[in-house]
Amino acid sequence: MKAKPTYILGDHHADYDDLIRALIRRGLRGVRIIHVGDGEEGYPDSWDTDTSEQLDNAFACLEIEYLSIRGNHSNPHVFDGSVSLPNFKLLCDYTRLEIDGESWLFVGGAISINRLDRIPGKTWWIEEEMILNETLAQPADVLVTHSGPSWTVPPVSNFLLECIHYEEQIGCDTLPDELRDESARHDRLFELVRPRIWYHGHFHHSSTHLHGDCSIRQLDMAELVRHTPTR
Repeated sequence: MKAKPTYILGDHHADYDDLIRALIRRGLRGVRIIHVGDGEEGYPDSWDTDTSEQLDNAFACLEIEYLSIRGNHSNPHVFDGSVSLPNFKLLCDYTRLEIDGESWLFVGGAISINRLDRIPGKTWWIEEEMILNETLAQPADVLVTHSGPSWTVPPVSNFLLECIHYEEQIGCDTLPDELRDESARHDRLFELVRPRIWYHGHFHHSSTHLHGDCSIRQLDMAELVRHTPTR
């Protein structure tokens, strides 16, 4: 049986209509799409009990299987395994899948640097961070996360500096340390998983890094790349 092509998709921030149109324009059918997070899934003002079914139907029309991990702009409570439809799945952290002869590990979550501008329980959740579970972080061929390790983080941006300054103005100076700790947790995740390929998004930046024997692909907003199997 011929393997189904797998594509990796960057953050798209709930632009599902644009995504579907882009897939149609590219003529993509009968493929698997793995999303690295930040689709604003589970936001109360834009997500209801029918949303998952509607998206499942939309992807089914293109014979596409869509799988997503949680980003920091996602409601973590909908990534509990309850959304697992034939063509639309929201994956729990540390989900492991065998795809075309490769082992894949999926770990979502990250810190929102603009968290003070967001509404708790509506556009921001305290449980947004990536949790390192060393017991579940077993070796895999391919690792998919939302954020990334210390060696792929882009240069400090003006927006990040503004967010840090904004928090400092109200007496909170923890954001830089939290971000360094998040990168360190991803570094440790790499040591435990030892993937051949690592995909992540979060920074709205496109780049490729080699770290030892691992190729790390950082995806920009709505960037779509085809996965080349390692075996």
